[in-house]
Amino acid sequence: MENKIRIAVIKADGIGDAVLASPFFLGLRKHYKDALITAYLSPAGARVLDGLKCFDEVRVFDAQWLKYEPKPFYTRWFSALSLLMKLNREKYDMVIGMRWQDRLTSLITSLSNAKQRYGYDIGGMGFSINNVVQYPPMAIHVTEKNMLMLKAITGEKYPAKPVLKTDDKAEENIGALLKKGNISRYMVFHPVSGHTSKDWGIDKYNALAEYLSRGIKIIVIGAKEDKGINGLKARHVVNLAGMLTIQEIKALIKHAQLVIGNDSAGVHIASAFGVKSLTLFSGSARYQEWGAYGDKSYIIDRHVRCSPCGLTKCNMKMECLDIPVDFVAYTALQIMKGKQEQRLIKYKAKVQEPV
Repeated sequence: MENKIRIAVIKADGIGDAVLASPFFLGLRKHYKDALITAYLSPAGARVLDGLKCFDEVRVFDAQWLKYEPKPFYTRWFSALSLLMKLNREKYDMVIGMRWQDRLTSLITSLSNAKQRYGYDIGGMGFSINNVVQYPPMAIHVTEKNMLMLKAITGEKYPAKPVLKTDDKAEENIGALLKKGNISRYMVFHPVSGHTSKDWGIDKYNALAEYLSRGIKIIVIGAKEDKGINGLKARHVVNLAGMLTIQEIKALIKHAQLVIGNDSAGVHIASAFGVKSLTLFSGSARYQEWGAYGDKSYIIDRHVRCSPCGLTKCNMKMECLDIPVDFVAYTALQIMKGKQEQRLIKYKAKVQEPV
């Protein structure tokens, strides 16, 4: 029997990035139907993509060089070296390094012993990649960047919409939780992201909950270690931070009426299920690249001169997220009523209503 081609894909980012990579993985699986595909994913990325059936094997790898908090030089390089050693032990036919943002992914792809190596030449670290993928345009969405890479590999174009699946046990658990709380309609708040420059603020989310909670419950999600998240205690709020698995979070979001959050995992999960979302987008990144994907994903943006800064902590005054609570509440209600026509809502300080 002819040996099957063995493919390894490196995508060890967090939850949001993994969700945005889902159409790439689905397209790769569709093209290479008979290949043995192994994904090297972060712990959270592996859990959020569970159920897609894109991979024959998932190997969880906690890439230290991709952490938000600074890591020492030797920690980052040792982590990259350990991944390279894992890859080379397996002797894959093809290795794909998906990240266009960092040199170490380029280096790992360069030094892999696969016959076919696909990746980006970042800072000269892609010196031994024999299938260098052209660096994607800055102004297009991340999903589109991923699909350009897929086209370079397969020669074919596949749908770019993110997709996720839930499992029966998580659906059952969330159904029982909602029934116990007598909750039929609810919004989900995801108020804390991976870095503070993206966060609107717990006090503002509390005030927003007071505006929006008449006739609808608000359920808070997040990790138990998220700074300040336990302080979100407005009326009609059910704070489940740290109490749900990623599978249960997916099931909860899948049945929500609206998800409100920062530029983080919650709104991206919503987009994968076709659920309406509202992102309070900071100036740390470009919404054109990193905004939640799809026509049910809405974004409030306040443009400032220092955007996009790319910082994990703002060194200015967080002016980009100085967006009034009543403006956000009004926009959320318009979305709920189906009256918000524009997906991008620009906030201007002297304007009192969305434009």
